[in-house]
Amino acid sequence: MMEEQPVSTILTTLHATDADSTISEYQLIDGDSDNGSEFFEINNVTGLIRTKSRIDYETVKLIKFNVSVTDTGVPQLTSTAQIFVNVININDNSPQFNETEYQLNVNENAVKGTSIGFVYAHDADEGEFGIIKYSLVGEQSQHFEINENTGEIFVSNASALDRERQAEIMFSVVAIDHGLPIDERRSTTTNVIVKVWDENDETPSFRQHSYYASIAENLSLNPPATILQVQADDKDEDEAGTVKYTILSGNDDNSFMLDANSGILYPATSLMGRKGQYKLRVEARDGIGSGPHTDFAEIIIDVIEVNQHRPMFIMPALSNATVEIQENLAIKDYLVLTVKAEDADNGDNGKISYHLQVNNENVQETETFEINSISGELRLKRELNKKQQSRFEIVLVARDHGVPTNFQQLRFLTILIVDNNEGNPEFPDGSNPYRFYVTENGERDERIGKIQAIAHDSGREKESHAIYYYILLGNVNGSFYIDKITGDVFTNKSLDREMADMYTLYILASKKSDLHISESEIFDLSVENLERNSTVAKVWIQVHDINDCAPEFEQEIYYAGVNKKSRQGELIAIINATDRDFGVNASIEYLIAASYLYKFGAVKSTGNIVPSPFSISQDGRLTTNTYMSEYNQDRFELEIQAKEVQPPERITVAKVFIWIYEPEQLVRVILSRPPSEVQSERDEILVELTNVTKKHIIIDDIRYHVDNVGRMRMDWTDLLFHAVDIKTKTIVPIYEILTDIDAKYDFLKDYYSGFAIENVVPAYIPNLNSEFDIALAAIVALLIVLFVGAISFIVLCCCLKNWVISIPSETRRKDALIKKQIIDDLNTTENPLWIEQKLKIYEEQELTMKIFAEPSEFQLPIAENSSIRQHNGITQNLLGMETPPTPLIDTYNGSDAGGDLDTNYATILNYSNNNNNNSNISSSSSNHHNNSALANNSRNTNNTINLIDADYQTLRNTRVPPLFEFNGSTFQVQQNDQTSDYIGELM
Repeated sequence: MMEEQPVSTILTTLHATDADSTISEYQLIDGDSDNGSEFFEINNVTGLIRTKSRIDYETVKLIKFNVSVTDTGVPQLTSTAQIFVNVININDNSPQFNETEYQLNVNENAVKGTSIGFVYAHDADEGEFGIIKYSLVGEQSQHFEINENTGEIFVSNASALDRERQAEIMFSVVAIDHGLPIDERRSTTTNVIVKVWDENDETPSFRQHSYYASIAENLSLNPPATILQVQADDKDEDEAGTVKYTILSGNDDNSFMLDANSGILYPATSLMGRKGQYKLRVEARDGIGSGPHTDFAEIIIDVIEVNQHRPMFIMPALSNATVEIQENLAIKDYLVLTVKAEDADNGDNGKISYHLQVNNENVQETETFEINSISGELRLKRELNKKQQSRFEIVLVARDHGVPTNFQQLRFLTILIVDNNEGNPEFPDGSNPYRFYVTENGERDERIGKIQAIAHDSGREKESHAIYYYILLGNVNGSFYIDKITGDVFTNKSLDREMADMYTLYILASKKSDLHISESEIFDLSVENLERNSTVAKVWIQVHDINDCAPEFEQEIYYAGVNKKSRQGELIAIINATDRDFGVNASIEYLIAASYLYKFGAVKSTGNIVPSPFSISQDGRLTTNTYMSEYNQDRFELEIQAKEVQPPERITVAKVFIWIYEPEQLVRVILSRPPSEVQSERDEILVELTNVTKKHIIIDDIRYHVDNVGRMRMDWTDLLFHAVDIKTKTIVPIYEILTDIDAKYDFLKDYYSGFAIENVVPAYIPNLNSEFDIALAAIVALLIVLFVGAISFIVLCCCLKNWVISIPSETRRKDALIKKQIIDDLNTTENPLWIEQKLKIYEEQELTMKIFAEPSEFQLPIAENSSIRQHNGITQNLLGMETPPTPLIDTYNGSDAGGDLDTNYATILNYSNNNNNNSNISSSSSNHHNNSALANNSRNTNNTINLIDADYQTLRNTRVPPLFEFNGSTFQVQQNDQTSDYIGELM
């Protein structure tokens, strides 16, 4: 039965028969695992089975139940049948997405084929009806494609992904099942919203590339006045679209500053006296100032000179001053006062002329007074009489010549005609200025000292209680006050010598008890005039120091590097600490409290090294205390103490991190600027290198540049540094640093230009030529040794060549007799066996002697055509062995006086007993140089040489041959004595 059929759909009708009765009723019965009653009902009479609820294949696939039938007989009998209903699946469920709407993200400029996410739908149907295919619909779906099986969405049109043009793209995904027929397939649609994430692909653009402003030289500096604002737009968002502004050039004297965020241009310093035109080149860079995209604009600023300042009176100093003239001096042309004013403007704007003002008009004279417009001298035009008029009030004018507008300043002056003996209180010259002392950190209202003025009245000098005292100038921050009646000076608060160690007070003595001096009047006072005024006391107050300040290091942490080749006493760094106290209270001593060693790559210290490998002098010079080679690639963490010498001996601690490096680990920055300028910009260069490499940069040296040929350039600089990995605390290899710097060249090139950086290279390159020279020198030395050895060997051989073994004559005679006896024994013995034993040592040997002689001392006379018995060209030896034919004696041609020497050979021949003939070979003695011959019985020749009688001796009384040698079994020995014999011994 198909699923999802309407209620009361007929399943089947059961028919039962009974042979002896009729059917009473049908009943539906569920077993333990049956579920038929939930879905079906049966007509008890007809057996018709209908559905009573909806059947869902996805919920139940098989329904089983039992049906019983009962007859009408008595007793009633019952029969049962089991019914199985297979539910047939139909496509009754539509696909359902797991989200009602999908939010996906993709980077703009993503390439084609980039996956942006998945959509997923499920279908409750099973089998083919539950298989889902995905597709995209919508106007903007053409920019994407979807895997119809997995639901993964990809970019198909990368050019459409532009966040600046469209930040969100929306389309729909359709999920359709695989039901049949096709027109009955079910589908579901959901929306997909793709948010295009921004990438930094847009270049900032100035709204205008040329800006102009005209400003006055008196432009406000505090707060700074806005000159103009540059603006650049970047369509990117967030950090990529955040633009920072920078002045690249034209601001050499730092007259202007540009707000990096707003682009507002302000004056950085006073422009007074800087009239002229400025051209600034500004840059807008995206990525919060570190991005790759920039734009440039030009700012032209004209600074116009203006009349900015009003004339300021120096004399009279007070805005309502009083001048007293003794009556006897008030005559015509009497110089009452020299008016003096100054103007901070330049040129005509600062030129001042002096006038008197009457009825708001500037005039040069009145009935009583006249003033010089240039010098400012105020004089009387007539004689004055106190009884007629004792008081005159005039208005002084100081006016500049500013264009287009001018400024003027007024002063009210009261002139009193007084009696000759009447005067104001004055301070005695002997006590003026006054010197007082006070200790810092004291309590308020501490009395410091007292001043006293004297009034001259009626010709008598006396102290007057009617004198009052007022502080005019020098009371910084209200630190003091004075009892206006007694003249006692008190502290108004606790003083700090480190803030101010000296105060100078100007105190006025006056007869007026209620004198009021306004702030503007105090502002106009001139110190120069006050010091010349006898009614004003100058009080010097010096603050004495107490030890209330602890030492302070310039830096809390120092970083340094040490060459592994460093020796004892080499400077590492200068540690500077100061104490704001004065004198002995500011004395500091330096101590190395701890020297913690960290081995290469270690994160934990091996402990404090005692004694420390470093030392520090009392002027803060940190130096090595030992050789550093044993600590190569390690690092130290030093705790440096700055301790007061005076109680309470406060201590301040700074840390110094030191890396031990090899020279080959340094990087050299070559700058086309002298070292003094590079030193002044050291910190800025350090920051830029740190930002680029993301490593901790430690500058090891700044020195004059040395080029490749060893020449020093005083106008160039070599800056040496090494880099430390922030995480591992180890020195970074050079190639990593150079790779990072090269990778950011486009970003750094502007800084290269600004800092005049010419190149960044390894500091030390291994000298291959030097190594080659050493190897070559070793080879040359070896060759020399071999050559000397060869020469020595040759010399030794030459020496051995001339070395002669001398055999005493007595020994030779004995040897000859012994040999003769042996031969005689051989001749007289008839037993052949005995002869064989005697001559056993000579078996299988060819006995040959090589004879050397000089023709001048040796000549063997032999008969012509003498020969040795031969058998078929083969010579027989004593044992009857055959040897190749060898000449026994070579003849010499010459006389006693000399001749050519030939080498002669003698061979022991066979002694034949069978023929009863003896073949004898004899040689002449040294006393007989007669004819010699060989005798042979078979040939009956005369002149024979008997070998046996000669006792194996050859050619006596010969000269020393040039060398000795072994030849076969013959050994020839050289003699020193020219008349000695030569003996050939059998080996």
